[in-house]
Amino acid sequence: MNINLKLSNYMEKMSRICRLMSIAFALIFVNCTNAEEAAAAPSGSGDSEPEVPVLPETVKILAIGNSFSADAVEQELYGLFEAVGQKVVIGNMYIGGCPLETHAANAASDAAAYSYRKIVDGVMTKTSSVKLSTALADEDWTFVSVQEGKGFHGFYDTTHEGTTHSMEPDLTNLLNYVRSKCPDARLVYHAPWAAKEGYTGVKFSYYGYDQAKMYEMICGATKEVVAAHPEIGLVMNSMDAIQNVRTSYFGDNVTRDGWHLNYTIGRYTAGCLWFEKIMGRSVVGNAYRPSAISETDALVCQTAAHEACEHPYVVTDLSYFEKPAGEDGDEPHTVLAKWYFSRERTVADGGCETWTGQDELGVYRYDNEPGERGYFEANEEGAGRLSYVQVDKTEWPEDAAGLSTLDVSNGGQPVMSGPMAGDYWQFATTGGHEFAEGTRLRIVYTYNPGNYGAKYWRIEYKDGDVFKPVPSFELKTETLPLSGETVTYNQAFDASQRVIEFTVVLDNPTSEFVVRQICCSAYQVNDKWLGHPNIKCVSRIAGDPNNENKPLPQMDLLL
Repeated sequence: MNINLKLSNYMEKMSRICRLMSIAFALIFVNCTNAEEAAAAPSGSGDSEPEVPVLPETVKILAIGNSFSADAVEQELYGLFEAVGQKVVIGNMYIGGCPLETHAANAASDAAAYSYRKIVDGVMTKTSSVKLSTALADEDWTFVSVQEGKGFHGFYDTTHEGTTHSMEPDLTNLLNYVRSKCPDARLVYHAPWAAKEGYTGVKFSYYGYDQAKMYEMICGATKEVVAAHPEIGLVMNSMDAIQNVRTSYFGDNVTRDGWHLNYTIGRYTAGCLWFEKIMGRSVVGNAYRPSAISETDALVCQTAAHEACEHPYVVTDLSYFEKPAGEDGDEPHTVLAKWYFSRERTVADGGCETWTGQDELGVYRYDNEPGERGYFEANEEGAGRLSYVQVDKTEWPEDAAGLSTLDVSNGGQPVMSGPMAGDYWQFATTGGHEFAEGTRLRIVYTYNPGNYGAKYWRIEYKDGDVFKPVPSFELKTETLPLSGETVTYNQAFDASQRVIEFTVVLDNPTSEFVVRQICCSAYQVNDKWLGHPNIKCVSRIAGDPNNENKPLPQMDLLL
């Protein structure tokens, strides 16, 4: 990585460790230096103390954004404010992937196009089909943020590797609209993060699939935004906080799909940045942390955010943080079931026969009858069963487009073709477990939908006698344009592989740990819909024993 890294010698690292530990354990809050504001201040002001903002009794924050603003403000920000006794109302005007162009058009037409997510007293409500004018009038907002979408947050008015994009005049128009509705609100620009290395989404191609280049371009575009719009009073440089935390022992493991932040380290780090920027004091030492994050992990995230506030547009090296002795970065756990995929093991361990009914790889089994198509017993550790259950597909004729197939030829991984709404993958422990209320259970696996796979799925887990959507995945409902179906889902896949990982806490005594990934529609990742089983529509539980970024399926009991 050719990004400028700080802390080049040992003495600097030791000095920073001492300073941070003093801050953390004494809970001494320091003022956050807002570098982009200091740069615009009159000459000589750099010798004075940074101004701490005067905040109202209740801080009110409204984001006009997309899934990136959801990552930043919807999950962890409230808890950070609550921990210091600061009352806060948080709103997010959400449209998935929404760019400035659409926001500006919606403002001009007063379109009722948004999901309005609002957090009051720690409880979120969601209202659909809301106008920007309605949300802006809903509260006397202290801060209103805007941001670019569709992957163009590194392009202000830029051409790079054949891609040209400009934020203008849409940014100007949107800011003017917000000022006309909320003249007393402080305008905020949110600059999201760079993608994970190895992410294959088309939006990353704008930057040559290069994380360092994307980060550099986001920094450049953000500087141009600030220079062109002095009315912007605050910059949320999330790109710096996330790039900082990537230099720690977490590495490049802060996203859930390569693009959006994960629900632990990623979202907590972004929330820490927003807290410190708004409060004007260091987040280091804030007592709030989600239960899935240890004290050490929280300190790393807080430090990444704090350094981003003090030193914007550069990366601060946090590699000096060390895990406590005996801590391997994972919570203590018992493996309930684990699978191992390879061509040799799939045959030797019997997975090939139970999946396809054959004892050799590359043999397909065609069947449109309802029920369990095949199963794959846990063959590495513990006891579990991975299976695929399909709906009745016998109404379709036996041609290539009407047959569902099973195969295990690709690395010994179980493959299913022709998914339809109601089909599901199921992971289940089979060790005779009885889990008490409050038990924490975790699963991780790699999923590959292929180039023509089904796009919309809902992942659920068994709690007592019912299946519930996974709480950490956002549940969405929408009507699909081609099929006219209204679907409720929490995973919308593209053609790239995705690691699925989550932890649930049982509300009820439960027999066995059971997880289902349910197909919501035959609508494909390439935005086509055929209305019948498609043999090219592939669904695969992946995982590579030689690649830690593609974990094999594993179900755990957290201790």
